Amino acid sequence: MVYGFMAGRAILSSAMFLFFVNAVWDTKPKLWTKNRWWIFGLVWVGLYAFSFFWSEDIPYWKERFEVKYALVIFPLAMAMLPKLTPKLLKAFTWGLAILAISGCIYSLHFYFQDKEQIINDYFKSKVFKTPAYKDHIRFSIFIAWVATWCMYMFGKMKNKIAQIMIATITLFLILYLHILAVRSGLLYLYSFSFVYVIFLFVRKKILLGTSIVLGISLSFAILFNYTPSFREKIYYGIHSIKEYQKGNETVDYSDIGRLVSYKLATKIIVEHPLLGVGSGDVRGEMKKKYEHYYPYIRPEQMIVPHNQFLEVMLAGGIVTLVFFVIWLFYPILSLKKTRGGFFIFATWFGLLMCIMVEAMLEVQFGVFVFLFGILWILKAVESETATPIDSDPTFA
Repeated sequence: MVYGFMAGRAILSSAMFLFFVNAVWDTKPKLWTKNRWWIFGLVWVGLYAFSFFWSEDIPYWKERFEVKYALVIFPLAMAMLPKLTPKLLKAFTWGLAILAISGCIYSLHFYFQDKEQIINDYFKSKVFKTPAYKDHIRFSIFIAWVATWCMYMFGKMKNKIAQIMIATITLFLILYLHILAVRSGLLYLYSFSFVYVIFLFVRKKILLGTSIVLGISLSFAILFNYTPSFREKIYYGIHSIKEYQKGNETVDYSDIGRLVSYKLATKIIVEHPLLGVGSGDVRGEMKKKYEHYYPYIRPEQMIVPHNQFLEVMLAGGIVTLVFFVIWLFYPILSLKKTRGGFFIFATWFGLLMCIMVEAMLEVQFGVFVFLFGILWILKAVESETATPIDSDPTFA
């Protein structure tokens, strides 16, 4: 599945389906109904699909619905899996690291091939080529997740050489994320770090928490000064905000384009609060609003809102949103105060931040990254013997 994500959509789709068949083979449907998270997902995706009856653009409805089939099969497949052994998790980690590093090196090749031009393009909100069919947004989130997964596995590696290798891999992936400078991936990474620091302060580990904050601040300053793409991306964001504050709503700026899409989506939601406009008509209704309020905007700039909550509201209204929110928060309702519990929450929080700036569940790669990210850490923690944080020296 990971290889398919990086190199081939057909492989990803086939692998996810085979993973599902393998996991549920010879299991009783009665057992499936015990998984409440899967049931809530089934409900909100079902309501999303039900909007077919008040959607006019059926081809677009079909396109939106097809990417969500994994939301139905993948959580169930992961729930039906037996517990993951430490040996399997370590083997998975090394395989994952090889794929992630290979993808980053492949991407960096394009960066160093024409570095000067690429850096200039960063002020125009362009980035260099990445795997995952050039889907730099989802790829950056995935690499950030791999980095945090390596942090989780660092505590599971008892061999010093293995720990050094995992730490080196983690640092390399973090450095790559700052060179790529895609905000979604960095948002996940810094959200994870934010939760970690807050948790340390809550646990009254003030010195350690302060040291980490200072370390992150110092690293940020160094990367800002010595990573031109990262610096240009920050300048571009600041420039966009200043332009928007001046009243400039030209969507030639990607950031301003997002804010405009949020504004128009809110207008549509107010007009159709209960059941939405139907998942098939989201694009069409947004286009009408653009043509009415911003007639000078080109068709390719008429985007749907990059926010999963707004997308769900547009498609299915408040009814669908309620079940979506229940589904979204369900994985963290019964967390334990363990090292694993922290990693589940931090992973979930990072992904939550991402779906607030990206409608991740509207595209195949986004669905995969979100589900794989949260479900794999859930399964890994479920498979381990819970160790209280206070007695786990690797947590710090």
